[in-house]
Amino acid sequence: MTDAKNYDLAGLHGAEAFRSLPEGARVTLLNGATGEITANAGDGGYVLVRFLSYPQDPSRVGVEEYVFFNEVREAES
Repeated sequence: MTDAKNYDLAGLHGAEAFRSLPEGARVTLLNGATGEITANAGDGGYVLVRFLSYPQDPSRVGVEEYVFFNEVREAES
């Protein structure tokens, strides 16, 4: 069993880490929602995420949406 890889999205190299997040990585947003990256253009701005949980609006589970880098609290794969 492999340990999850946590990505450091803060500090000097945070944007670089965000730009290289792989498809399949899981992200937690500042609002508590969680999702899986389904596409990353590598531009450092947005990733496409399919929501796995969305506490404020459960109807958004399964929905894909672009998420801006400053909405993401943490990421792991």
